[in-house]
Amino acid sequence: MEPIFIVATTLVCMVLLKVVFKVNKKKAEPLKEDKDLEKLTDKFPENIKIAEEMLQMLGNKTVKIEQAQSTQTNLYIAVSNKILIADMKNNYARIQTIAHECLHSVQDRRLLLFNFIFSNITILYWLTITILTITGIITNIAEPTFILLLLATIKLAVRGFLEIDAITKAKYLAKEYMESKKLLSKQEINSILDKYEQITKISGPFTIANILVGSFIGILVYSTIALIKI
Repeated sequence: MEPIFIVATTLVCMVLLKVVFKVNKKKAEPLKEDKDLEKLTDKFPENIKIAEEMLQMLGNKTVKIEQAQSTQTNLYIAVSNKILIADMKNNYARIQTIAHECLHSVQDRRLLLFNFIFSNITILYWLTITILTITGIITNIAEPTFILLLLATIKLAVRGFLEIDAITKAKYLAKEYMESKKLLSKQEINSILDKYEQITKISGPFTIANILVGSFIGILVYSTIALIKI
């Protein structure tokens, strides 16, 4: 009965998250492309050059920048102190996106490393209890599930802070960068920033919901395995 309760509760929580945070991918569709804004942002340098100049503005001279070859994901890797820039040609949001990753690179390094290590510990813990449950060593999943919830809370606190901090500040760094280049008029910059503000409003709730749903999926899969085995 216990695994059934956990599965049902987790599913309800995931639905509530989607409703409360108004997670709707259709809202993001109109923000994916804007040909007029693309013509404006095309006046700025290549992505890696933008990242280099933004890092100079932030006073960070140690981070490495690489062009991502096999992924479309932009990422700051704290362990290697490296920013991976995806191919975002003809993407009007690229300046804000690069600003986001550059801001990650100047966040508290202890938090960044903790987030990386803690995420791997969480995965290892999940694999361990799953194997122990499948082999019949764990027969009561209440305690392991409770620990998963505690880990999810810590993950939300740390990663949520890092992401929301970068999301909030990215627009302002992008604004400062565009103004420093003097390639666009004030009106043109404001038209880009208006769209960036729309992206920011969607990104915040989506990020929090995504972190929580990711943790809940782990709990859901584990409790479903337990339901089958126990």
